[in-house]
Amino acid sequence: MDLFDRLCGKATGPVGVAVSGGSDSLALLILAHEWAEQSGRALVAFTVDHRLRPEAADEARAVAEICAGLNVPHQTLVWRAPKGKQALARRARHAMMAEALRAEGGTHLLLGHTADDQVETFLMRARQGSTWYGLAGMQPIALSPVWPEGQGVRIARPVLKRSRADLREELERRGVDWIDDPSNRNPAYERVRVRTLLAGQDRLKTRILACQARLQDLRRLEERLIAHWMREQVSIDGEGVFQLDLSGLPEERLIRALGVMLQIVGGRETPPRKDAVEPLAMRLTSDEPFSGATLGGVMIYRNRDHVSLAPEPEVSGDAAEEKLARARFAAIRSLYGAGT
Repeated sequence: MDLFDRLCGKATGPVGVAVSGGSDSLALLILAHEWAEQSGRALVAFTVDHRLRPEAADEARAVAEICAGLNVPHQTLVWRAPKGKQALARRARHAMMAEALRAEGGTHLLLGHTADDQVETFLMRARQGSTWYGLAGMQPIALSPVWPEGQGVRIARPVLKRSRADLREELERRGVDWIDDPSNRNPAYERVRVRTLLAGQDRLKTRILACQARLQDLRRLEERLIAHWMREQVSIDGEGVFQLDLSGLPEERLIRALGVMLQIVGGRETPPRKDAVEPLAMRLTSDEPFSGATLGGVMIYRNRDHVSLAPEPEVSGDAAEEKLARARFAAIRSLYGAGT
């Protein structure tokens, strides 16, 4: 239970739990309930019905019954405009849960990602050519991946180091049945194909997780250094323009830090692609003349030793957008600096 305390110790309001009815999320619900009982915290559970399968409504009702038995408030969130793509469904799911949690006054949402998910993510990202930073995998604590709906919401993954088999044994000991989503067996999805390849490969999983643990340590160190740079070398002027001192940053950190700042100022959910940020970073730190550029909805200028970032006119326009950018900057700097 110490991990729940560490990840959610600064949470305000009820702690949210995403529960699909599968084994991972149900085990998370049971463990979170025990933690909440011991620590005097309140929980609220969310189940998303994407309306992509007719069985989803019955599955949500089954989860609601389990939550009622635990005396945990439960909400079923329905996607009113369903689309079949996984990426769209994921975004809609996170947006609905973030908005529902904020409406309850909560700040932390628990997800049931496991060590098995980490291994699968490692192999999927390796195939896509990810750098070591991406191969470090999912983080125990992260900001909500949607914006602006996810403002002020953090994602926590308390069972990230536990295997799916371990969690299922936990449920079996307690006599709790789970739901097997048929999409988890559909080879049309890359994660399902990777999961099939990994079946019975326990030694490989162990080796990947050991490698990933070292990459996680490196990533935490890198993010602490970026947080220090954000605190010492980034300022915001009276007009809401971000001023950056990029001097002295090693190349890889320069590209990553600039990408994060472009994400913040442009109000985007992810940084621009590295192959777009890298040449911009090189131009900004060279002795060559720089007349300005735009990338990711951001206007970029250089004045002596400082780089100015301001949202493009169609992105900016009111104090609310500037307040969002300031809040995102503070949230990322705080998350990186925590080194969780």
